[in-house]
Amino acid sequence: MIKTRMQLKSEGGKGKVSIAGVIGKLYREEGGFRAFYKGLGSALMRQVIYASLRLGLFYTATDTYKEKFGKPLNAGGMALASLTAGAIGAFVATPFDLALIRFQADGTLPADQRRNYKNWFDALAKIIRSEGFFNLWKGALPTIVRAMSMNLGLLVSYEECKMRLKRVLGDGYPTYIASSFLAGFLCAFLGLPPDNMKTKIQKMKPGPDGKMPYSGFFNCAVKTFRNEGILKFWVGFPIFYLRVGTHAMIILLATDALKYLIRGRK
Repeated sequence: MIKTRMQLKSEGGKGKVSIAGVIGKLYREEGGFRAFYKGLGSALMRQVIYASLRLGLFYTATDTYKEKFGKPLNAGGMALASLTAGAIGAFVATPFDLALIRFQADGTLPADQRRNYKNWFDALAKIIRSEGFFNLWKGALPTIVRAMSMNLGLLVSYEECKMRLKRVLGDGYPTYIASSFLAGFLCAFLGLPPDNMKTKIQKMKPGPDGKMPYSGFFNCAVKTFRNEGILKFWVGFPIFYLRVGTHAMIILLATDALKYLIRGRK
């Protein structure tokens, strides 16, 4: 929520954006602590679909290759597997991602323009009725680019880092924790620019002239660069990394622990 609001406040070069300012305004003007959890149902549905697919497909591909050829995938093969898994997961989960952004951005709109969705099911139903079924995939391109970038930064760096650190630190907790920490940083760094584009495209409404502010992903990127500057592609990075980095460490370490319990150490 905080990251999304920072991106929208930065849109068009609207002045200084601070974490404290965004948090304070959310708390004061939109219902206290509950404001920080708007769209929670959509976020959970998105994670169930997206996270399951991007991790499941990646590790299925790498494990199948290892079983068939007796050796692990190289970095290029892991990159291809991570990009493909991220793209598929993001495409399937885009409707829930769209609903999430609409929930989080609603408070930035004038009262008479707010969508006021009740829950994720109500959001999807209203989008279909008012905009059409295929508009559930509005912003699919930046969503997919974001997912591919994040999956590449997360999974390839984690597996490569583990492999290299094991030679120095051994096969223990320091190796896994350090690898997951680096993977979280790269995931956030690569994923935030397309995430910025995704937020703006999925939130946008027609202007007074009836035209949308952005015609697509690349048009949004160009306007962001011209109006805000290159560094604003990473606006909200500390908050984004706090979320993504923590998520990465938990999910990667938990995945390895589950694989160890199910199959034993290879």
